Order: sequence, then structure tokens, then C-alpha cells
Amino acid sequence: MVRPSPRSPLSRRLMVRLGVVGLVVSLVISAVVIAIDLNLVKVRAIERFNQIGGGYLASIIEDTWLQDRERLAELVLGIRNLPYIEWVEVTDPDGNVLVGSGSRTGGETLTKTFDLTRVYLGQPRDIGRLTVAVSMPLMRRPVLERAWVVLLGNLVVVLGVVVAVALLVHPLVIRPLGRMARYARSVGAADLVDPPAIDMPVDAANDEFLDLAIAFNDMRRAIRESYGALSESESRYRVMFTASPVSLWEEDFSRVVEILDRVAPQADGDMASYLAAHPEVVGECVVVVKVLDVNAATMALHHAPDRAALLGGLDRTFTSASFEAFRRQLVAIWAGETELTLESQVKTLDGVARDVLVHWTVPAGHRERFDRIIVALEDITDRKAAERSLAMTVERMVQANSELERFAYVAAHDLQEPVRSIVSFAQLLDRRLEGTIGDEPREYLQFLVAAAQRMHQQVRGLLEYSQAGATGRGFEPVALDLALDGVRQTMAATITATGAVIDSDPLPRVSGDVSQLAEVFQHLLGNALKFARDGIAPRVRITVTPEAGNWLFSIEDNGIGIDPRYADEIFQVFRRLHGPGRFPGAGVGLAICRRIVERHGGRIWVDTSGREGTTFRFTLPREEAVDAR
Repeated sequence: MVRPSPRSPLSRRLMVRLGVVGLVVSLVISAVVIAIDLNLVKVRAIERFNQIGGGYLASIIEDTWLQDRERLAELVLGIRNLPYIEWVEVTDPDGNVLVGSGSRTGGETLTKTFDLTRVYLGQPRDIGRLTVAVSMPLMRRPVLERAWVVLLGNLVVVLGVVVAVALLVHPLVIRPLGRMARYARSVGAADLVDPPAIDMPVDAANDEFLDLAIAFNDMRRAIRESYGALSESESRYRVMFTASPVSLWEEDFSRVVEILDRVAPQADGDMASYLAAHPEVVGECVVVVKVLDVNAATMALHHAPDRAALLGGLDRTFTSASFEAFRRQLVAIWAGETELTLESQVKTLDGVARDVLVHWTVPAGHRERFDRIIVALEDITDRKAAERSLAMTVERMVQANSELERFAYVAAHDLQEPVRSIVSFAQLLDRRLEGTIGDEPREYLQFLVAAAQRMHQQVRGLLEYSQAGATGRGFEPVALDLALDGVRQTMAATITATGAVIDSDPLPRVSGDVSQLAEVFQHLLGNALKFARDGIAPRVRITVTPEAGNWLFSIEDNGIGIDPRYADEIFQVFRRLHGPGRFPGAGVGLAICRRIVERHGGRIWVDTSGREGTTFRFTLPREEAVDAR
């Protein structure tokens, strides 16, 4: 606590300052008067010299020329008797003193020398010098006497003003201020539930002090209301703290702040690295944390018989993960943060580990000393167990899906040869028996050939679908304009045969598998050319627009369109909306497109809002580098 300096009443300080100011003003006035008088002294000395030159000089020249020493002595004595004249001398041209009066005291003088000349036979002749010295101390003496009189007069005036001001200020200012100070001290010592009101005299003037008294009474009412609201809020907080289903800790970290301040010079501005390298400091901080209170949920979480079992040190509930979370709290304190949320782990008093989500908060009003911190522990043990179980399930599903994909690939690959053999021998049998069997057996044989060909297409489509999910090839920057040009060259014969027109916006560069992205364009353009309306040349428009983090691609055609009821089904494997006799294909193209687009982090759908034709839309990420999935 800072010890107050000795009491210095306001009236005394006011009088001292007024006195100092008055003294300074008096000194300045006296100095100005002295300066003016000294300047007048010099002016009078010059006037005295002019008086001598005008009244005495002619007679002195005449008597010096006549060598009348007696008469010359009388003139010099007359000059000497003038006020402030210290000494007078008349010397010949060689400097010999002819007549003198007075003595040189060695004090400061103002000296004037007059040349004595006489015209003889029409020529001026030098006959001597007249030297007159005026004593400056004699001239200054009345100046200083007047200055002292002025200074003493000013001091008397200042003293009178100071006393008058003190007499006026005491009842008008000092006494009301003392009353206000006594009231403020009484409020500080009183019960804030009902602080006392200030008493003002009945005849009090309606001035600023009355306004201050009214403000004090308003403050008294505000204190009473605020204290009541604070007490009510504290009561509600305690009820909520005690009854909360979440584990709540009320802790004092003030000594932790002292330790952090002590090691701050060694941390060199990087407290996180320092604490990571000095776990003993973290352990020291754990020991000095004071647990102020815990609620019932905390006792239930830690299997504590009562509050006292947890009001000791934190180390009884800490695990290695708890120390790491506590270290992050120390870094947050050093950085001035007031809130922190992180996952950690604690243990019950009987040693059972529990996963928790820690919410660490410093309430307002405690952010200077950190003497009150609320720590909420949310038990997430069951959720973490469920997450681990889900992760294992997902891992098993991914493994099973991978095995299923490998099985589908192997099965499709191995089925190609027997299906090819069935198709070949069915066609060979059809040619060999041509003309030798009836219409009915021949129709059956044609059904067999057609079914074998469809099976061959489906096996090949299944093989392509399984290959579309392969992730062995990494992503790289892909210029989609070049990929689309390659697809056009591959489909050049079909485009020419159908008379199709394909327009495209400039396409961006993305990160992906160039062969798979080209396959998406090939399937979508192939569908646009295949499902064209009779007698109308296919027309395809490819556009691209940026959206939040993605490129949105649209492929719009003027074909037969898709019934909105089947907008989702068309992306399933082997899902066909038309019989095999009308449109060829295995029904896996759109399923392959969806698999490729999703692998690249996008999505694909069909827009059925148009009146005619079909519009497929899909998105791809705009990032230049995307990790291969």
C-alpha cells in the first residue's frame, strides 16, 4: 500500500501559491521600475554634461588661456558642487593638472572629457582638457530606495490579497469541500446496502457545491441499487453455479501470474516455447492454483465425496493431457487472452480417465490479477468413444469398399473373356445355321446374341466404373481447354456424322487428373449427341462461372431432355431410362461422371428447370493445388 504524503490543506496551498505569484509579480514590477529609473539616471548624467558644456566651458577656456588659476579653481569647485559630481580636473596639453576638485574613490563613474581650444592669430590652439566624472552609485541610490519602497508596497498588497482570498475561500470552498470529503469517507465505511445521505445546510447557496451534493445523493441511490443488483446477481450466479449440470471450477490464478512475471525475462518474449522446454515451471504453476469452489456436477464427474476433497491442488485430477491443456492456459494468460476452449483429459479421484472439453474464462473485473477464473469441464468421454467407434467403422467400410472395388474390377476383367466368347460363338452359330432353321429358333438365337452383346457392354462399363474410382494417379494443374479439345478430336467422327455444334466459354485451369476430367466431358458430350431429337442437329453450349471457392460448369443441349422424376436415378450404375433397342450404351456413363467429380471435391447434378433439352452442372474447386484423394 502506498503511504500518503503529509497532509497539506487546500487553503494553505492556495495562500502559498498566491504569495509566490504575488512575490514574483512584485519582483518583476520592481525590476521594471529600476530599469526605467536607471535609464533616467543615464539621461540625467548626459543632461548634466550638457549643462557643464553650455554654462561653464567658455569661462574655463578663458581662465585657462589667461592662466588665472584662482578664477579657474572657483569654476571647478562650482562644477564639483553640482549633484552627483565626484571629481573635476583641468589639465594642460601635456596632461599636467592645473586645477582639480574632488577625489577618485575607485567606484563606478560616468566620465566626460571636454577639449579646451582657443583661436589665436586666426589658428585654433589646444590649451588643455576639462574632465568631469559623475558617481553612478550616488545616482543609483535614490533609484534603489524607490525600488525598495515599491517592492515593500507590493508585498503588503499581495499579503493583503492573500489574506482576503483565504478568508473568502474558506467558507465558500474549503468548508464545503471538507463536508464532501467527510461524507465520502463515511460512504466508504458504511454498509453499501443503505449508504448514508449527505447533509447540506438549509441556507446552502445554489452553486456548484449544491450540484455536487445532489450528485452525491444520486450516486448514493445508484450505489444502493447497483449493490442490490450485484447481490442479486451473485445469488443467481451461486444458484446456477451449484445447480449447473456442467462441471464448474472457480479458481484463483493470481500466484500463477507472479510466476509468469518472474520467468518472463528468461522467456525472451516466447512464453510458449519456454514453457514447453521447462515443464517444471508448469508443474510449479499447477501447485499454486487455488481452487475456490466446485459444484455438484464436478463432484460427480470426479467421484468426490464432498467439495473439500477437490479444494486442494489440481494435480490429484490431472493427467499428462491435463498438463498440456494447462500449459496452453498459461500461454493464454501471458498473451492477455480471457477465453480458451480445448480438449483435454482428467481423472477421477479413483483413477478413472475421462475425456473433457475445457472452457476457460476470465470474468470481467478479474482480468488484471486473474484472481477468479471459471473453468467448465464438459464430459465428452462417451462422444469420444463413439467417434473412435465411428472412425473404426468408417475405416472398415473404406476397406470393405476398396475390397469391393477390387472385386468388381477383377470380376469385370475376368468376365470379359467368357462374355466375349459367348458373343463370338453366338454370332458364329447364327451364321452357320442361317437358312437351315425355322423362324422361331432363329429369333431365339438373335435374342441370345443381343443379350450376349448387352452383357459384354455391361461388363465393360462395370470395368470402366471400377477404374474411375482408382486413386493411384495424383492431381496436377490441368488446362481444361486442352482437355476439351482432346475430347473433340476423339469424337470428331460422331460430331461430323450428327452435324453437332459445340460452343464453349474459355475454360479455367484446375487441379486434377487430366484423363478423368476429359472422360467427364466425353460422357456428357456423348450423351448430348446420343439423345438428340429426330431431325434436329445437336447443339451443345459449355459455360463456366465462378462461385464461392468453386468453378460452376454447365453443359446445355437441345436434346430430348430428362423427366424430373428420374433426376437422381440417372447417376446410378446400369440405370437406363430407355430400352436397349432405342439408344445404345451400358448405363454407366453418368455414374462414372459422378464418381470422378466427387473424387475431385465437386458435385454433379442435372438441372430440370429448363423447358427443353438437358443441362448438366458440376463444380470443381478453384484452388490450384488439391491433394489427390
